[in-house]
Amino acid sequence: MTEQDSNEDSMENSMSVTRHKIIFVGDAGVGKTTIISRIMDNPFSENYEPSIGVDFMSKNLKYKGQNVKLQIWDTAGQEKYKGLIPSYVRNSSIVFVVYDVSVKTSFDNIPKWINFIKTIENTTLILCGNKIDLSNREVKKEEGEALAQKEGIEFFEVSAKTDENIKNMFYNVVAELPTFSENNPNKENLIKELMQENGVENVAEGIKPHAEGAGGQQEPEKKLNVNGEQKQVVPNNAKKKQCGC
Repeated sequence: MTEQDSNEDSMENSMSVTRHKIIFVGDAGVGKTTIISRIMDNPFSENYEPSIGVDFMSKNLKYKGQNVKLQIWDTAGQEKYKGLIPSYVRNSSIVFVVYDVSVKTSFDNIPKWINFIKTIENTTLILCGNKIDLSNREVKKEEGEALAQKEGIEFFEVSAKTDENIKNMFYNVVAELPTFSENNPNKENLIKELMQENGVENVAEGIKPHAEGAGGQQEPEKKLNVNGEQKQVVPNNAKKKQCGC
């Protein structure tokens, strides 16, 4: 056991631990893996190939004496792996539905992904448009906003490559988990506290209103589940190659 592992075990033993499951879905190549990599504070890499099956990562957040473990699941977008997704979506707290703003078909498929998730679990859905750093945009921001309004869900645009809006999106969404929100109903202050306590730089940028909801209307009630169960995953052992994420 490494010193880091020992420290993490000690932290979990000395703090109350709550777990939430977060899932990323969407077509292959939209950049789900690179978004998660940024959330995990890893540098961007061009050398990724589409995920195989389902990958699992764990991120710990500290807040007011609690150790909140986020289980982040990266699902493959290929049709042949779609049958694996339901078992991971069940009991999830949040599902990010991701598209590539430079690939119109990935956006056109979003309603199918949303309906697919809704048939499995009544969970919180977040619409995310990735790769806003690219110049060959095929999906306007207004189109993403309109779809989010139609579905009654939150919407963010990000760039995994430049890290633009990634932390803002992540902490805005995570702040809605009851583990955090029940302790601090002021979301703006909560986001700031979460980012500060977890060592995020540029805290002020994280509380800007980049999220778009249902056209200013009141958002529907969200069901956020707590799940401490770890399940078997299909490992992604292949070498990474360029996917333009």
